[in-house]
Amino acid sequence: MKKTSCLFVLLAGLAGGFAASASAALTDPAQIQTEAYVNLVQADQNLDAGRLDEALAQYQAARDYYLQLAKDFPGWEPRVIQYRKTYCDNQIADVERRQSGGQPDELPELEPYQPETPAAATAISMPTEETMEPEEAPVANRSAELGYLKSRIASLEADLANYGGLQNDFNALSAENKRLRADLAAAEQKRAEWESGGQAELDGLRKDLDKKDRQIQKLQKDVDAKKQLDQALNDLEAQVNDLRAQNERLNQEIKTLDSELDDAEIRADQAELKAKQAEDKVKDAEKTAQKAEKEIQKAEKEAQKARDQQAAAEGQLAEAKKKAEPEKAKVEKPAKPAAKKTETAKAEPAAPAAASPVAATVPPRAVPKGMIAADYVRQLLQEGENDAALATVQEARKTLPTDMNLVLIEGIALIRLQQYREAAAMLVDLAKNNPRNAEIHATLGAALMGAGFYQEARETLGMALKLDKNLPECLYNLAQLYALVDPKDVKQARKYYKQAVDLGIAPDAQLEKALK
Repeated sequence: MKKTSCLFVLLAGLAGGFAASASAALTDPAQIQTEAYVNLVQADQNLDAGRLDEALAQYQAARDYYLQLAKDFPGWEPRVIQYRKTYCDNQIADVERRQSGGQPDELPELEPYQPETPAAATAISMPTEETMEPEEAPVANRSAELGYLKSRIASLEADLANYGGLQNDFNALSAENKRLRADLAAAEQKRAEWESGGQAELDGLRKDLDKKDRQIQKLQKDVDAKKQLDQALNDLEAQVNDLRAQNERLNQEIKTLDSELDDAEIRADQAELKAKQAEDKVKDAEKTAQKAEKEIQKAEKEAQKARDQQAAAEGQLAEAKKKAEPEKAKVEKPAKPAAKKTETAKAEPAAPAAASPVAATVPPRAVPKGMIAADYVRQLLQEGENDAALATVQEARKTLPTDMNLVLIEGIALIRLQQYREAAAMLVDLAKNNPRNAEIHATLGAALMGAGFYQEARETLGMALKLDKNLPECLYNLAQLYALVDPKDVKQARKYYKQAVDLGIAPDAQLEKALK
């Protein structure tokens, strides 16, 4: 190994100048591996001599060779290549540590290059003190290395032979360079003479150029001004076109308004004629009314006279009954008066519903002509006039105390005013007397729900749904009961809420949150 290292030292000077070209030309893995080993041995020698920079460069070059082998020829002695690359990495780290002032590591000496054998390929281990003892390389391996080095020496000698031809080329190029320099000096002299003679002409040309530049700038300004004028004209033309279009629209609108005005005048004339005719009819009606009033007064006098006669007749009849009572008492049977009493009881009207315990806080509204009281009160409830609706329905019930619709509407008004207990008290008997009326049961259920009778409210609302499934308020109230009041049933609540929304009830964000 020492002899081989000495031989590599002798060749280091020649190989250094052609390292780059040789590295680029190497394609044989054996040559690449040998080149890497040469760099590695030289790096060790430089490290021993204390030349850290040269050692670091050669270690890095050797590692690059081994990386090239691992990349381009992964099947070429992988264990040996990995060991050598690891050795290079350790040596590079040691050199860098020394350069930074650290102490050198005691690393084992590099083994001589030898191809991997089957026995050596079985395992890879880091070198130890026992395994790093220097051994003599086999003669065959040393001969291969010497043969490669001899071929490199022959190649370098050929390069040196070519160097003589390159020297001749260099001499020829140097002579040509001198001749070109002389030509350049002559050209420079001619240029100086020309510049001295044509400076005045150049100044004149520059003045002419400046003058033309000013003219061009002036022309450019004129062109810009013309463009602005053209743009302004285009804008004015567009505005004129818009004004013409507006004028045409206005003329058309004027024509339309004239036509409408003519029609309005015709209609006004017709209306004036109709008004005159109506006025004549009113006068005739007033005359007729006066005549009818006179006839009414006459009829009232006759009616008064008839009432007086009726009173006199009733007096006579009463006196006759008094005279006939003793005899009638002897002849009549005992059962007859009882029968008469029963018939009288059947003929009596039903007892009116109980009056509302809640008094209205506003005066009642007058029912418009042509409307019944129940419809008008419902209209007030739709408009949110709850107090006025309660006062109006209470006033209407004074004349119609047993009207079912009025009692129901008064209950609705009380619910709107949050008088739930009073509304429930009014609607209980109404629901009993009308067991097939879905609206009454739905309203009673809402009142019971507001009063806190939740179980009764569920039963009553369920009965209303059995009578009519298309009651959105009833479905919505049931959804609230099943979603918010124990015992809860979210599934039933979702069903009723969906049906209520499908029938037009506005979505309720709070209830939807409870249903999630």
